Amino acid sequence: MITDTIWVVDTSVVLRAMLGDSASARAWLDHHLAIGETIVGCRMLDLEVRRTIIRMEVRGVLTPGQVDPDAYLGRFAIGAQVDTLVDEAARLRYMLRASDALHVAFALSLGVEGTTIVTHDEEMATACAALGFDVIDPVGDEQARLLANGRSEVTRPSDVSGADASTFQPRPGC
Repeated sequence: MITDTIWVVDTSVVLRAMLGDSASARAWLDHHLAIGETIVGCRMLDLEVRRTIIRMEVRGVLTPGQVDPDAYLGRFAIGAQVDTLVDEAARLRYMLRASDALHVAFALSLGVEGTTIVTHDEEMATACAALGFDVIDPVGDEQARLLANGRSEVTRPSDVSGADASTFQPRPGC
């Protein structure tokens, strides 16, 4: 079932899925991508994931090439320039780290209606909920655990087709 929801993922979920730290996050992402859902992230997601992988390789936690960020990030629609979001991120009056504020500013540029935030970061989840977004945590969420156990009957309630990450065009300014 494809929904009309735009799912905005942040680094706290993507890295856990990529690195095998959360089977439920991986199952949630794989399920929603497999059914053609629109899953997006801002350029900060791309930067954070790549920098984390490189840092882990330099520290010897990963061998070079062990994790290919292109293979995973290529499955998402990545929004445009971060610099267009900096002013909005700086004005957010919530307890957020700078990178999380950019993720939230990106989500705001898409609009609250029809956009769900996918994060494991408690401060980001709190801020997004206060701003009116639906928020899920596939790392700790029961829905994600069901998907990780192969039970795909748990999905978003709306059944509207047409959302496609390959044709996603961010709204101006994101």
